[in-house]
Amino acid sequence: MAEMKTDILSALSQNGSGIELKSLASSLVEAENNSDRVLTERRVEDANTSISAMGLLSSQLGLFKAGMASTAESASRVASSTTNAVSIEVTMEALASDISAVVEVNTLAASQVLSINFDTNTNTSTLLSGTSISLATDTMDSPLNIPIDGTNNTLTGFTRSLNSIDGMSASLINTGESMALIIKTDAGTANALTDASVNSIKEALGLTANGTDGQSDPTNNPMGLSSDLVAATDANFTVDGVNVTRGSNVIEDLFPGHRMTLNSVGTSTLISNESNTSVRDRVAQFLDEVNSLKDYLKTATQRGFNGSEEGSLAGDVAAQSILSKMGRLTTEPISGFGDQPVYLAQLGIKTELDGRLTLDETSFERALEENPEIAEALFASQYGSDDPGIAVSGLPFAPPKAGSYALVYDPNTTPPTATLDGEELDISTDRNGKTTLRSALENTNGMLFTLENDQAVSTNVRYGVSLTDSLETYSDALIGAGGLLARRENELNEDLQNFEKDLLAIEERVSVLTDRYNTEFGRMEAMIASINETGEYMEALVDSWNQEN
Repeated sequence: MAEMKTDILSALSQNGSGIELKSLASSLVEAENNSDRVLTERRVEDANTSISAMGLLSSQLGLFKAGMASTAESASRVASSTTNAVSIEVTMEALASDISAVVEVNTLAASQVLSINFDTNTNTSTLLSGTSISLATDTMDSPLNIPIDGTNNTLTGFTRSLNSIDGMSASLINTGESMALIIKTDAGTANALTDASVNSIKEALGLTANGTDGQSDPTNNPMGLSSDLVAATDANFTVDGVNVTRGSNVIEDLFPGHRMTLNSVGTSTLISNESNTSVRDRVAQFLDEVNSLKDYLKTATQRGFNGSEEGSLAGDVAAQSILSKMGRLTTEPISGFGDQPVYLAQLGIKTELDGRLTLDETSFERALEENPEIAEALFASQYGSDDPGIAVSGLPFAPPKAGSYALVYDPNTTPPTATLDGEELDISTDRNGKTTLRSALENTNGMLFTLENDQAVSTNVRYGVSLTDSLETYSDALIGAGGLLARRENELNEDLQNFEKDLLAIEERVSVLTDRYNTEFGRMEAMIASINETGEYMEALVDSWNQEN
């Protein structure tokens, strides 16, 4: 419709004002809307650029997060053993300390094995005569009762039921002469079935109190079972001459942060240490990751002064706040790694004029000589105590607030009392008979203190979050759902949608104005054409009059 009006307008212009009104209308519409269009198009372009830059920043932070995790997990401690009798490995570097110990293995931990042979008339489908079994070990809080019914009243079903019990395995085999059932517990005397439990199994298989093990009897031993019991044993070994026993050959509670495995009777010397060179390599890796992110942010946020190119995130509040966070690393305290906070400067890490972090190796070597564990503030979140007789732990999914806390325990009051920074703790006893103190307080909820000896305690305990863990968590909070960058991207996308709507509104306005001008100019041209025709008529009429006279 608008195009038709334009054509009419062009035709009218030939006999009207003679002005190219089509171009005039376009120029007027353009003059009224061009500045808004150019501004809005620039805003759309800027929003798209910012969204792209924000996506790149998220990618960079993802790489930084992975780098922090890799730095924290990289091992700088090496554990070794001189013989195959004992092996050792580092499991949690944050808890590990140097080891030099001679371990002599006297006996290995072994499982309890109950072997039951049946007569030749017994097969996998033979029905059991018992109605239930009751099993107990020293590690169970209460006996485990298992009913025998239509689902498990054959040798096959009974074996399957035994296999479903934690700490126990059962196998039903054909020896070539008869069927045999082998029941095996986890290693260690604490995991062995009690005598009553063994008798309960035999009773379920038909051996009554009047029957004789190994002698077939249709009434009192219908399966003709004969049994053999190999007793469980604990591991017995010495560490630098001190006698130690454990219920397993895999031991994780002897040397913190290490797993020791007893393989055979014999003697080994165990060594675990951390060299300054390996720690320095981890620090260098940490600095590379931080400097890489800082270099990117510095370029992306530069303002473009003095002829330099403006960065894609210049003026962006989110990017600038991250750069500021990276710039404060050397001055922010790392709490929970001793009585006083740790600072990067103590390790010889300093900020250069260009903002990059560097390592003064002389200061670094001196710091490690004075305190070999100071580097853990960078790499390993950990619990600690000034009293070596107190083991500190917590909830892995909800760690406490980093810091140092005053722990007081008095077993001589009635009842005994325990406080953490003056607030009461719950007191109980674990299955090994050791006193445990647990916090349900807001900042330390889940912290658990296990006392080696039930004696009065007044000491400091702590939890420290390493810088790598802290930065990994910070990065995750930025790029995760609901994080700062996610919110910023949502804002930019909303702005982009609004700018695109503004562009559509401008185009609609252009269309409306063009139609209006075409209509108004068309009316004007029609009037001018009519006047011109009237003038031509009057001129012709006058000429005619003049000719007649």
